[in-house]
Amino acid sequence: MMYNTRMIGRPLTKIIATIGPTCDITGQIEKLILAGVSVFRFNLKHNTQEWHNERINRIREVSERINQPVAVLLDLQGPEIRIGSFVEGEIKIHTGEEIAFALNRQPGERTIVLDNLKLLRSLRPGQRVLIDDGFLQFEITHCKKDHVDARVVKGGIVSSHKGMNIPELSVELPVLVEKDLEHLDLAARNEVDFVALSFVRRAKDIELLRNEMQRRKLTAGIIAKIENQQALDNFVEILEIADGIMIARGDLGIEVEIFKLPFFQKEIIRKTREAGKPVITATQMLQSMVVQPIPTRAEVSDVANAIFDYTDAIMLSAETAHGEYPLESVQMMYAVAQFIENKRVALPANEDSPSMVEAVVVSAYKLYQTLLHQPMSSIEAFVVLTTSGKTARLLARLRPGIPIIAVTPSRSVRDQLLISHGIIPRIFSFPEGAIHSFRALFQSLTKQHLVKPGDNVIVLHGKGWKDTGKTNALSIETVNA
Repeated sequence: MMYNTRMIGRPLTKIIATIGPTCDITGQIEKLILAGVSVFRFNLKHNTQEWHNERINRIREVSERINQPVAVLLDLQGPEIRIGSFVEGEIKIHTGEEIAFALNRQPGERTIVLDNLKLLRSLRPGQRVLIDDGFLQFEITHCKKDHVDARVVKGGIVSSHKGMNIPELSVELPVLVEKDLEHLDLAARNEVDFVALSFVRRAKDIELLRNEMQRRKLTAGIIAKIENQQALDNFVEILEIADGIMIARGDLGIEVEIFKLPFFQKEIIRKTREAGKPVITATQMLQSMVVQPIPTRAEVSDVANAIFDYTDAIMLSAETAHGEYPLESVQMMYAVAQFIENKRVALPANEDSPSMVEAVVVSAYKLYQTLLHQPMSSIEAFVVLTTSGKTARLLARLRPGIPIIAVTPSRSVRDQLLISHGIIPRIFSFPEGAIHSFRALFQSLTKQHLVKPGDNVIVLHGKGWKDTGKTNALSIETVNA
């Protein structure tokens, strides 16, 4: 069964844009929001706290002024491994030559400096070492007291402070570095919506971050970035405790053989969707648009396939941070999403409904499918009344081809739903928390052009909003003028 999708303003797949110097152009943030951006990502590897703070405030001011909610995601740096500096900024290395990794420069040897003794001593003969996203490759040959020798497998120019990956690394690196803790203070002061944790290896990493956030009274959702083999091995336990997943294909494509990446991407999207949690597909989605106004055919196919697989969100990095065509990149994602979403095959409803809320959600979805091809009673949207966002996400995991208007009294819940597939979150409160009539709600949604008089909608709700997890009713309602 194909979808017959009615869009309310923008695609069901959410678009995430990374903030950078390109976004400082006058009016650029407003243009990006109006073009379809739902979430702005801050890459905390770059710039100062003052820089980030100023732009968070600017985004929220624009969002408020144009009455279009957007969420803020802070992406922590994590325990990155970087090489030291070179006297002249870079050196040229040749395939087949021998080179040393050491804490200090070795007399008479070509040396790449590392600043981590524990890391250096963990290296073993036969291990692969990759620098600069794998453009330079080495194999450890000998381990000595004060350095290790390596053979250059793939040479080139290596510059100061480039990132390093060691796929078979066994040494334990810290989950959070000092800079991350400072950035959590920034996140708490600004009450951001999401915090992304880099280089997650196991569920305990998420627990450590959550403890640090709780100390700061920070209630942001935690996005676990999957970018190494350990995260793949422990994915089930990570998914259980994280609030969402990011497929960080840059480092993941280095840590595992790159030809395996499409398989892992599809599996992660499927498992995360089935868990009712948001999943972000990221890295180099429209990379050529950093310098070109039109993407490659392969890039368009990459974006389309992620949407076919029902990813919640697609993310732009360099394209919007420092690319020459940030607005065009968002517009391209928007166009691909809007077209592809109408070509997807509807998902079957999961018959296993272990809770009352899930049973109501599945019943609502089946009712929608039954009425899908009956013009006189077709459903234009779901309206979900939610305090925590859980019911809306449970419905979103079924990927109905119509919008899910999530109505909540909480601003933080509204903003954290902005990352989830097909959910249009809005703030609304019933008097005294009791639900007696939908008339005032429908009037509000009509003013926001989310529904119109005569529309049929399926409403999911409980008796009130005092307790979470109490959704126990659904009804078909017609929007009145």
